[in-house]
Formats: sequence, C-alpha cells, structure tokens
Amino acid sequence: MMITSRNVYLAVVTVVGLVLVGWGVASLPSFTPSLLFTLLLILAVAAQVTSTSLIGEDVTVEVSTAVSMAVLALYGAIAASLVAALAATVVILNTLRLSWPGWLRALERLGFNLGMVAVSMYVAGTLFELTQGWLGANTILGLIIPWFLAAIINDQMNLWLLIVILHLQNQVKPSTIWHQHKWAIPINVLVMSLGGGVLSFAVTRFDVIGIGIFFLPIVLSAYAFRIYVNQTRRQMERLEDLVAERTDDLKQANIELGELHKTKDAFLAVLTHDMRTPLSSIKAYAGVLGKGNLDEDQQARISRILLRNQDSLLEIVNNILEIEQLQSGTPIELNLVDFDVAYLTALVSENLIAQAEEKNIRLQYEPDPSPIMIHGDREKIKRVLTNLVSNAIKYTESEGTVVVSCESQDDYVVVDVVDTGYGIPEEELPHIFERFRRVKGHRHIAVGTGLGLAIVKSLVEAHQGTIHVTSQEGEGSTFTVRLPLHASQES
Repeated sequence: MMITSRNVYLAVVTVVGLVLVGWGVASLPSFTPSLLFTLLLILAVAAQVTSTSLIGEDVTVEVSTAVSMAVLALYGAIAASLVAALAATVVILNTLRLSWPGWLRALERLGFNLGMVAVSMYVAGTLFELTQGWLGANTILGLIIPWFLAAIINDQMNLWLLIVILHLQNQVKPSTIWHQHKWAIPINVLVMSLGGGVLSFAVTRFDVIGIGIFFLPIVLSAYAFRIYVNQTRRQMERLEDLVAERTDDLKQANIELGELHKTKDAFLAVLTHDMRTPLSSIKAYAGVLGKGNLDEDQQARISRILLRNQDSLLEIVNNILEIEQLQSGTPIELNLVDFDVAYLTALVSENLIAQAEEKNIRLQYEPDPSPIMIHGDREKIKRVLTNLVSNAIKYTESEGTVVVSCESQDDYVVVDVVDTGYGIPEEELPHIFERFRRVKGHRHIAVGTGLGLAIVKSLVEAHQGTIHVTSQEGEGSTFTVRLPLHASQES
C-alpha cells in the first residue's frame, strides 16, 4: 500500500483510538458500580442503532453521544471514550455485514470510525474536566459552561476529523464540506448536552431506575427522527421515478422536484421541533426534581408531565406508522360493533377535562346524553373524537371555551367540536386534512406532526362518513363529523 497523506492520517487516528480503547479496557475495574456502567454501555449501543444518515454516509444524527456524555459526567473522559468507541464499532460491524467492501476497506473504515469517536470524546472529556476544575465543580458556571463546551468540542472534533479524511481522499475544500454540514451542529449539540445532562442527572438521582425513566423518550426521539427521514427518502425516490418516466415534460418534473425539497425541509423542521420540545420539557422538570423539597402532589404532577412527554413521542411514532399503512393502500380494518356514540363523546370529553383545566379552558359537553346507537369501530371513532377535542384545547387560548355536542339528524349522527381558539386562515382551510400539513401560524403553539387530521379523515371516511371544518381567524373553529346511523335492529 502506498504511503500517502491520507493513509498516514488514517493510521494515526486509528492507532490513537485503539490506544484510548485499550486504556479504557484496562480501566474497567475502576468503573464502579460496574452494573450501571454496563447498562449505560448497552444503552449507548441501542441508541446508536437508531442513528440516521442524512447526507450520503457523511453526516449521521444519533443520540448515543448523549449517553457517552452522561458516562463522561459519571465516570470520566476515558470511560466515555470507551463507550463511544464500542457503540460506533457495533454499528459499523453491522453496516459492513450488510455491504461488504472487502477486508482492507472494512478494516480502514472500522479503525477510522473507532478512532474518530474515541479521540473526539476523550478530547471533549479532558477539556470538560480541566474547565470544571478551573471554574469549580460546585458552581453554576462550573456546571453549565464546561458541559456545553464539551458538547461543542465533541461535535466539531468528529466533524473535522471526518472533513480531513474527505479532503485527503477527494480534494474538496474543508470549508465547503463544513458549510454543507453546519446545519446539523445545533441538533447534535442539543442532543448531546440536554440528553446527556438529563440522563446523568437521572442516574445520579435515581440510580439504575433513572436509565429506565429516560431511556424510552431518548430512543423514541431518535426512532421518530429515523422514520421521518426514511419516509422522506421513500417519497423522494417515488417522485424521482416519476420524473424519470416523464422526461418529455421537463418543466413539470422540475416543479415537482422543487416541491419535494420544500416538503423534505418542512418534515425536518417539524421533526427538529418535535424532538426538542419533549426533551427540553424533561430537562426543565428534571431540574425542578433536583432542587428537592417537593411534596407528594408536586412530585405526582412532574411525573404526569414526564409521562405526557413520553406519550407525545409515542403518538408521533404511531401516527407515522399508521399513515404509512394508509399510503400503501392497505384498507382500514374495522372491528364493527353496536355502541352508543353519544356516551362515547361524553366519555372522551370527560377524559380531557384535566388537559383543558391546565390551560384554564372551559370544556362543555352533555354529561348524560340520550343514547345514539351506531354500527362501527368504537376504538377508531374514539380516536377521532379524542384527536378533535384535544386539538381544540391545544389551539385555544387560556380563558377560552370548547363545546362538544352530539345529536342525530335524519339518518346521521352529527358531532360538533366548537372552540374559541386561534382559528384557521381561509387560504389554508382546503389543505387542513392533507398529510404533513400544519397551519403555519400554529407551529409554535403546540407539538404536532401534521398527520392527526389526515388520519381522522381516513377513519371517518372508512365509516362512510364525512368531516368538515369552518373557521374564522381569531374567532375559532368548528369541526363537524357526520356518521351514518347503522344501528342494529335490536338497538
């Protein structure tokens, strides 16, 4: 093999990484408690498996670095370097198994990636320890500044070690590569600093149980991001195939491709917000827990908030999986039974009273309605009603009102959900039930994927029903669901 700058650089990074890994392995007996360290290592590997490549194979968004940062706070720089290297190694081995480039290329890739993450984490960890020693570990500045500085250094070391090898291989200007990838820096630093800080705090506060509390939200965030990106890729491939088939209409193809890129950017923007909001909430309330001296009611309230953030992440995943099924053309399966839709409407409203009271919103409904029997899928209709009432609460200001009513009209049951909220601009009303569409002015108000109303419409239409919305910006909205009365003869 020729001795080139590229090969020398690759060998140096690999050797330094192997030295750090060997040092970490030799130090394993000092990483106590060993069970906790082992669980964190497993968590890092599991989180790394959810990593998502966004630009070829160059840039990867993942949350295993957050676990490595937590190990840094708990065990030190060399332990964090070992965990980061082992997590990266497991994923690279799996990638090589799926796409084997030959022994030489495989060893080069494995060695460089191991060295890159090990060196980056060790340098960041060493700087963290030095800066914290200088500022004082028991001061606010001594906690915040070294932590965020370590996250930034870790991200930039990873990026620049990668930039150098790409420059040596392809002769691309380093500044060009950095500018192409700089958009991912805030996401990576946010995940490392907030995710690592929350996880280390949870472990410090709750020991092994802390891993269980914060494992699911972190991994679900990464999993939701992976699904979003993969779905965007699939849609891009479909549209690109369509462009290839319509080469005689280049202008139209260019328009479709442009729309595709806008949609992709919108997906990533929504997802970034969806990931950041639950994690930020968890971080904030973890800080409240850390202050101690909380009574049982306060602890119970914080626990509900943490669970609600977890439910938000689960809802994102469930919505994406369900919309994927709808896009595939698979018919919706209905478990048809006779049930009282008026009672179900009251039950859903009652379940959401607490959500309304948190925003000081008055939720009105008929608590003891007369029975209205229909023949349909009770759980799917319940989901429709829950989504509509919950949305009305989300997009209504404090002191507002949400009114839910259910009545029979001719051969239909009509459910109205009326709110005094922000309202929907007239130009956006025709698109409100489209997939991945959200009202532009509402995106800062509440977390959402743009899938809920699309799913609601599909479920209503599966029951041969209709859904309609009327709205005036600044005054509120009315969503009306009409379902045919197919009650059995016995009812």
